[in-house]
Amino acid sequence: MRNRSNQTRPSTRKTGKLIAIILLLLVVFGATGIFSFNYFIGQMLEPVGEGELVYVQIEDGAVISDVAETLAEDNLIRDAFAFEMLAKKENTANQIQSGYYAFSPTESAQQILDRLVSGDVADATVTIPEGRNISEFAEILEEKNVCDADAFIEETKKVAEYQKNYPILSSIPLTEKDGVSRTLEGYLFPDTYSFSPDTEPADVVTAMLDRFVEVYDQDYLKQTKEMGKTVDEIVIMASIVELETKLVEDKANAASVFYNRIAANMPLQSDITVDYARGEKTAVLTTEQTQFPSPYNTYINTGLPYGPICSFGETSLEAALYPAETNYLYFVADMNSGKIYFNETYEEHLQDVEKYMGN
Repeated sequence: MRNRSNQTRPSTRKTGKLIAIILLLLVVFGATGIFSFNYFIGQMLEPVGEGELVYVQIEDGAVISDVAETLAEDNLIRDAFAFEMLAKKENTANQIQSGYYAFSPTESAQQILDRLVSGDVADATVTIPEGRNISEFAEILEEKNVCDADAFIEETKKVAEYQKNYPILSSIPLTEKDGVSRTLEGYLFPDTYSFSPDTEPADVVTAMLDRFVEVYDQDYLKQTKEMGKTVDEIVIMASIVELETKLVEDKANAASVFYNRIAANMPLQSDITVDYARGEKTAVLTTEQTQFPSPYNTYINTGLPYGPICSFGETSLEAALYPAETNYLYFVADMNSGKIYFNETYEEHLQDVEKYMGN
């Protein structure tokens, strides 16, 4: 994939002069000249040749001559004047639709024109799965040619700027903790989006924040307030529930375990928070790994981690807002089915660990 062609091509001005000369010769040679001219124009409308996809942006209101010059400069058509004549001949010069297009040099001028008229744009459908973090978002977006991964990650660090336009972000702390700064982690809602190639990272972030605001509606905000929580606390809890549970029916109970442990001043001891801190996913943590120094490590810190660890679906959000009423303090997941078994005592928990996790 490339956005602009670096290949050199014959000047369209020279070709235009040549066409003018041929037009003059038509007067002299009559029908034979017309046949030759049509043949020449036909040659100019043939595909350029082989090459990678080229992404082209057609601005709203662009005239056919501008479109033709852009296509010629990107080495997608042989001649701008011939392309313009084709569009005028078919009365489609004023029907070009704006947008981002992905054209191949193997397409003929006619095929390119038809796509421009039909609006066959190259917007990419991007699905962001639940349970992914910002780094994983970035990889998906770059793979789909939406935006550069590093640029997207940098954009998500501008929390203070986005707080000005999104009051729902107001509870995100702006101060560092143990040298770690917060990002928009957890607030970029996982969903299916349609983006054009080379979209500005800010536009991508804005689209995802807009979707988050739609989901975290007034009813959820009211419940957050009634619980005496901040939006940030709910978002953090929802992100933990998202990664700790596989089955929807286990989410509310899992949330209750974490809330109960916080009330009892017990560390959450969530392995996935340590995974996030370490930047590496591990099936079962070693004792040494549980001591990894980070404000996200819930083995060495009580309460919630410093921030969310992923983006979550609405079922996890509901669990964080409407947890089950239990006395559970422990749970273990069946390694095969993902089903979670909950316990009130440590002794019962150890029995389930041996039963469902073995050694």
